[in-house]
Amino acid sequence: MVKELMETFSVTAGALGTLSAFYFYSYAPMQIPVGLMIDRFGAQKLLVFASLLCGIGSLLFATSHQLTIAEIGRFLMGIGSAFGFVSMIYVCSHWFPLKRLALLVGLGNSIGMLGAVGAEGPLVTFVSKFGWRVTVHVLAFVGIALAIMFYLSVRLKPRQHIKQARPRQSVAHLLANLKKICSHPPIYLNAIIALLFYMTTAGFASLWGIPFLAQEYGIKKSLAGYIVSMIFVGWIVGGPLIGIVSDRFKRRKPFLCIGILLTGMSLIPVIYMHDLPLYLLFILLFFVGFFSSAQLLNFSLAVELGPPRAKGTSLALTNLIVASGSSIIQPLLGTLLDMGWDQVMKDGAPLYSTADYRQAMVSFPATLLLAFTLLFFLKVRSAK
Repeated sequence: MVKELMETFSVTAGALGTLSAFYFYSYAPMQIPVGLMIDRFGAQKLLVFASLLCGIGSLLFATSHQLTIAEIGRFLMGIGSAFGFVSMIYVCSHWFPLKRLALLVGLGNSIGMLGAVGAEGPLVTFVSKFGWRVTVHVLAFVGIALAIMFYLSVRLKPRQHIKQARPRQSVAHLLANLKKICSHPPIYLNAIIALLFYMTTAGFASLWGIPFLAQEYGIKKSLAGYIVSMIFVGWIVGGPLIGIVSDRFKRRKPFLCIGILLTGMSLIPVIYMHDLPLYLLFILLFFVGFFSSAQLLNFSLAVELGPPRAKGTSLALTNLIVASGSSIIQPLLGTLLDMGWDQVMKDGAPLYSTADYRQAMVSFPATLLLAFTLLFFLKVRSAK
């Protein structure tokens, strides 16, 4: 809904990138507080609250006529969504045997990526038919319905699993773990590599890929949406497969290096080669997602680099830094687009040329190259 939002709020790409990033301005810093709250209070009440907040934020966004109100709506969505991944792991670990945890978390990640697939082509079709306001209204009521479902289904831990649950740590102990993690440089370096690796998904797949392909190939946004959604399909397929291979060989860095290199080799032709067959775009962007899913190995490294009693905190810090990067790349690309824009307007929205997009998207191979370089400085060994 990029073009529709620029028309509605009369803004350029830079302002729209900032509007989109307001989600991450709250999502990122909420990661560690969410982990602490889940450990202290459990999942049910927090999930109900989080889903309601997503619904309320979506309603505010859908009814806004001023950019500031829309930004507040996005900010509330980010707070609510911050509970999703951590809560999923919490419920999996407390409701099911621990031997199934890896499988259930993997399934949870794949289901999350299915949501991302739906947010590309199918969402574009819905927006084209009913408008962006109606679409976001529908999504708002989905959030409210989820809150009701969580209230009815996510109760206290089943009795048979209470004994299996690890004792709850005190607030002082949790804060001590956080201090220990924050003073361990390899965890920061690993998180920065994860951030740089994820930039392609955050910037191209989540916001700017659809308008770029629609402009470059003169195709409908709905078709461009389905093409871009192949990145998330690649994540769904690649995440479990790369994880299985990495576990089998008990190595992380080599597969991260290969993943970064092949992501760049798959993406560069999409951005910088002209007149590619559409079927080849589907294939290349599938491989962009497939090889990008190696980024999940950074989270395995976060666990392995962290002290035994602070692995969750290490994960939370890594996720915080990755999410912070998403809040940077979207407005950054918008600003770079505005710098090359020749002030041409169409239907009340700025019209960016293919050259403008290519100039801005040089940031993707640049961040991949930087991630690849930093990997050579990462010492993979457990923290003491």
